[in-house]
Amino acid sequence: MSLDSLPPELLMKLPYFLDSIEDLLTLSSMSRTLYRTCANPPPKVISQLAANSGRVFFRPHPHLLIAATARELADWAVQSHENRVRLEESMHGGITTLLELAIDVVGLTMEDIRRLWRFKFNVLNPLDRQLDLAAGPATESPITVCNDPETTLVSWVIYGELFHHSVELGYTPNDLLVNRPQPLSSITRYKWFAYCLPDFNCFQVLHLTWDDFMQFMEKCYPVPENSDDQEDVNQQLSMNIACMDFLEPRLWERRIELEESAAYKMIDDPHLRQVFIRCSMHLGFRSLELLVPGGPARLAPDLERLATNLKLVLHSEARGSTEWNDVDDLLAARDAELRKIVQDPWWITGFPQLRTDLGFMLWDGWEGDLDEGPLLEAIANREKPGR
Repeated sequence: MSLDSLPPELLMKLPYFLDSIEDLLTLSSMSRTLYRTCANPPPKVISQLAANSGRVFFRPHPHLLIAATARELADWAVQSHENRVRLEESMHGGITTLLELAIDVVGLTMEDIRRLWRFKFNVLNPLDRQLDLAAGPATESPITVCNDPETTLVSWVIYGELFHHSVELGYTPNDLLVNRPQPLSSITRYKWFAYCLPDFNCFQVLHLTWDDFMQFMEKCYPVPENSDDQEDVNQQLSMNIACMDFLEPRLWERRIELEESAAYKMIDDPHLRQVFIRCSMHLGFRSLELLVPGGPARLAPDLERLATNLKLVLHSEARGSTEWNDVDDLLAARDAELRKIVQDPWWITGFPQLRTDLGFMLWDGWEGDLDEGPLLEAIANREKPGR
């Protein structure tokens, strides 16, 4: 009896016994029967097989697979208090335990895998080279550089995807805010920086010692046997260098201007255009897709929706005024409005930015009105989730 002559109900169980995504592809290519029955196993099976292949096919691992699941993971987390707690607890164990949770609650389809591969080759690889030349090891700079450009870029994507409820809140029309779930807490967002983007400088801000940091790294980021991979122990510092020398607003603005984006032209006020660019920088995968040739054209509907919503929530007529106010005043009013809705004592702005959060975690650059002491204690505490 040949393999593909087995009953379909048995063939469909074969993917559960495979070790990797390449095994699945090999199996499904052996015959038409196997392709029809094995090419699209359940999403959780695909997620596990992809994770097993991560160090070979989905580098940087596990960051790339977390990026692919981050938006759905966030959507799952905001559904209940218990889910939020599980997400935060997973962050305490670093990037690997965050992926374990993602595999448990989020499934990937084969189309998701194909889309991830297209992103890696068409977007991530070219930008990785550009960041390397601008601020990475390729500069041969004798001072601090972005040690791992590829991981830095994918971490940028994760921030936009995992915290999309927070970054979208500022330009969500008021009539849609009622039915939107509360975003993940500021403490959860900061814990992602502390434990999934580890950096000794951040541990110092949290009043933790070098020994604390090394114990955390040895437990949560052990180097695999027979591997040359070494974890960057200054990932936030690498991100900061990337933000200064490459991932800065003008990079997005040049690409959007170059392709004569209709959405960009919709906004006349130059200060509001800067808010538009700031929001465009935090769209997850789409943010990096905007930076490659043709990106703004492909994402024109997303950009036009963003511009329309920004004008709707900030325009003077929408606020009952007869003329434009200063954009900073409008943003401050929007921030105050959203703080009442979010009910998060550490919520600073309706338009969170990675670099602002990074400044707090890396250099203790707190910009809020409250004393940050209790916030730092909550972030440093890995025994229980924050509030």
